[in-house]
Amino acid sequence: MSKRMPRKPVKATRKKRNEVPMSAAMQAAMFKVANVAANMSKKDEATQQAARKAIADTIEEWVAFLTENDPEAVGDFYYEICMLATAGNRRRIAKHATMPEGIFERVEDDLQIQKEEAEREAAKARAKDDGDDSADLVPA
Repeated sequence: MSKRMPRKPVKATRKKRNEVPMSAAMQAAMFKVANVAANMSKKDEATQQAARKAIADTIEEWVAFLTENDPEAVGDFYYEICMLATAGNRRRIAKHATMPEGIFERVEDDLQIQKEEAEREAAKARAKDDGDDSADLVPA
């Protein structure tokens, strides 16, 4: 008697989920789930939009209060917000009626200094990566 198997064992094939057609009831259930998710997303976006508007309205009142009580804090607020804003938003913020004079120019100067410092640091890093000792020659 031979100890070998007469034929190869048959592997059980797994059903692929893509090949199994969805029943009409399953399609209807999936459609309902998608609609519920879409509606929840719309409601959440509306809630977030209302919250952003409330914050914007409150900031206007807060800036008006600070203008009367602590003008220096208003300048600090506009400075910080302009430092974080994109260039386009920074120009828009600069046109705001309650923005103190000189803040926009100060922000632009500070951003230019930061840019120059970043370029120097990048040049030093490139010089170090290249194995150059010319990093010492880059002006600080």
